[in-house]
Amino acid sequence: MILNEYQIPGRPGRAGTEYGAGQNMARETIQSVERTFQVIELLAEKGAMGVREIGHETGLHSTVVHRVLGTLVDMGYADQEAETGRYLLTYKMLAVGNCIQERNSAVKLAHPYLAALSEECRETVHFVERAGTNIRYIDKITPTANMFATGSHVGLEFPLAGTAVGKAILAELSEEEVKAVWQDSHIVQYTAHTICDLDRLLSELKDTRKTGFAYDREEREAGLFCVGVSVPDYRGMYNYGISISAPLARMQDERLEEVKQKLWDTRERITSIIGARRKG
Repeated sequence: MILNEYQIPGRPGRAGTEYGAGQNMARETIQSVERTFQVIELLAEKGAMGVREIGHETGLHSTVVHRVLGTLVDMGYADQEAETGRYLLTYKMLAVGNCIQERNSAVKLAHPYLAALSEECRETVHFVERAGTNIRYIDKITPTANMFATGSHVGLEFPLAGTAVGKAILAELSEEEVKAVWQDSHIVQYTAHTICDLDRLLSELKDTRKTGFAYDREEREAGLFCVGVSVPDYRGMYNYGISISAPLARMQDERLEEVKQKLWDTRERITSIIGARRKG
């Protein structure tokens, strides 16, 4: 049986009591936090925006938006453009994100190997973690030469089924688990090649289970090819992955096989330091 807040045994049953007032205050605090992060996430995605724009996108009243923005400005996480009056996030927000990344032991341990892979292959390398039905980029390394710009950045999320590295992680799950993830995912058709059919995904995952490699052939960005592998954590759970992204034209035949071998070697090195408990 599900109880509401006024039916909890041993608690006063009427609103206006000390307990009820405390619960109301707690709900208001949680709601304020939710609204603040709605605004933060929107500004991070869209860039500078006005109060009305933010209100329209979030459904929040302009008074609420003003209050949230005022707090963010006072704390240094947002600023207001003098000429346009629009609001934007500051680099203080980025500094907080960098601190998180620096303290993530998996990223810290894996980064040197990822950087070496990027320079050796002269392509962009991503390190991701599973975030529910999505993958989240937690590290990105671009080479000093032959850089190919991709629309990714640390913190960005995509459905597991929509990326090479996500499919590599899905391949470690049972078919029933994959179906459950698919059911709960928000599938977006980014290009004509995006997988929007479960049967097609399941077919690809069968091949990935045999070879260890998963692919994104222009499924998220036109002209972009990605190859990904999964990486187990210290519990043996496949919550991490590595991918290499490059122009489709550069990832063919012998070149692709060479890149895949280097990717697999890096995967094995990283697995040895984050994928098992060290003895002694």
